[in-house]
Amino acid sequence: MSTNKRDYGDLLVLMALAGFTLWYLLDAIRVSSAVQNLLLILPLSLVVLAIVLLEAVLRLKHGTLFQRQGEEGEPLYRTLPVVGLFAAYVISLETLGFDVATVVFVALFLLLKGERNWLLLGGYSLVFGFGVAFFFAEMLPYPMHMLVLPD
Repeated sequence: MSTNKRDYGDLLVLMALAGFTLWYLLDAIRVSSAVQNLLLILPLSLVVLAIVLLEAVLRLKHGTLFQRQGEEGEPLYRTLPVVGLFAAYVISLETLGFDVATVVFVALFLLLKGERNWLLLGGYSLVFGFGVAFFFAEMLPYPMHMLVLPD
């Protein structure tokens, strides 16, 4: 793509991310403004909005908001397996539980991305997967299906 042509794709992605985040946050506040309901939603929404704003400001400052950056990204044949893996992850949540499904998803994702150090792959997958599962199990006001960790 020529550098003198304007590309609005990145701007549209930033606007869509900010818009969806604001919609979700405002809807959550409308439904219930209880602290327990907003304990996770409010801070994460503010972080997402801050990152979107920071990205937009930095790109405006460098004059790259309307220009493509470097390479076009990964080819479709390398992206589709990740999409399929994520779909399998979502489908497996009820069967495997959030904890085990997350560990398996992270491990397989790292394999797809070329990680071959089995100690790093296993260690990171276990720590991240069970850490996220434990965090959500403790913070969310409703039970999540787990296979190893207590519900």
